Amino acid sequence: MQRKNLLLIIASVVVLIGILSVLYLMRGFTVSSRTITESCPTPSLVYVYVTEQQKNAADAITSAFKTVLNQYGINIINTPVCTLPASSLPQKLRIYPALLYKGEIQSLQTYTVGKIGDYNILAPTISATFAYYQGVNTTYGVTAEALIVESDAPYAKINLTDKDLKTLLSEVAVANITKVTRLKPDEAGVKVPYAPTILFKSDYNLSQGVRYIVRLKNNIYTVTNETQRALASYLGLTILETRVSPDPLLDKGINFGSPSAITLYILEDYHCPFCADFITNLGGYLQSLVREGKIRMVFVDLIIHPEVTSMHAFTRCVYNLTGDSEVYFNITRELYKKGISTTINDTKLIALKYLPQQLVQKALECSSTTENLVLQDSQQLTSLGFTGTPTLIFWNNTTQKGLIIEGCLQQHPCMTEEQLNNILQWLGK
Repeated sequence: MQRKNLLLIIASVVVLIGILSVLYLMRGFTVSSRTITESCPTPSLVYVYVTEQQKNAADAITSAFKTVLNQYGINIINTPVCTLPASSLPQKLRIYPALLYKGEIQSLQTYTVGKIGDYNILAPTISATFAYYQGVNTTYGVTAEALIVESDAPYAKINLTDKDLKTLLSEVAVANITKVTRLKPDEAGVKVPYAPTILFKSDYNLSQGVRYIVRLKNNIYTVTNETQRALASYLGLTILETRVSPDPLLDKGINFGSPSAITLYILEDYHCPFCADFITNLGGYLQSLVREGKIRMVFVDLIIHPEVTSMHAFTRCVYNLTGDSEVYFNITRELYKKGISTTINDTKLIALKYLPQQLVQKALECSSTTENLVLQDSQQLTSLGFTGTPTLIFWNNTTQKGLIIEGCLQQHPCMTEEQLNNILQWLGK
């Protein structure tokens, strides 16, 4: 398992400059002050190590840290560096190598999460990130257990061994994962929005100093939804089970089918190649399922390519003027069949196959005032964490369970009829 790939997970939440902008929230970690056997000058940047490799990397890591800070207006270039072995401190730190500082370095106070004697501790995510970029192996001073809340939904399995999960989740938790326990959702003792979900159990407060870790109760922790999804993507999870009702914003989309059927929300962009693959290959089958009352489709505009805004506004206007979801769907299917370089003129010509010219003209006039609404809805969806197309959200209102698929189950076709049927069968249980 490559650490480079893992960093993509952490970087999606705490990239270098993100660390510098959000860590003001991370305060409160206090360590008792006992006599420290070695002392550093005041002021100084303090580097603490436990292994020979970490000791040898002191100059590289502290120089890189100073350089990055300087790029963002924090100048500590001339601050001396003091290197200490971990044994010189009275208590363990959360991670090694660790970056601390001594004295009043006001520009670093924002990123301080606690003290040990006269030394101020910088957020452990900073130490972890700079160690990574210098290729230095980290060591953890705290422990935790990983709890994997599993799902029985099709295609929603974590296919990693416990050994590999320990390595991966230690870096995410910034703690040494000593054990991996797999649970069913009703065994977790806490309500989770998704399954599979990663939880952590520790007597140490894992949320202190790591913003993307959230305390659920007592000694149980999880990561933010954004990080959970990034982890799912890294682990190759194609589907996440959810027991949380879809956001009402999704129902502002174009409805096609019976409200009592299982709903499939399709978050789409007319220039998304995987959306085109999904609709082109499964469009006819989806249409037949709608007619049989087995599913309801809701088409939701999620603008990724700005040039399609006018096209989405136009088709939304077509639906608003006609109330005919089948016409809307047929126009959409033909657009995707034409490829992903279509224009508003292509959309107009396709619409003329199904509608009189006068109505198409009205839709064009309507679209100019609807573009802002389309963009506003897309921005709201992005703020909810939906950032890619297609995003497919299945929801059974009767059983109160659903599935979220970000992207495709495979490269081509995006999804097969068999896979779709397996999903619908599970949702109906």
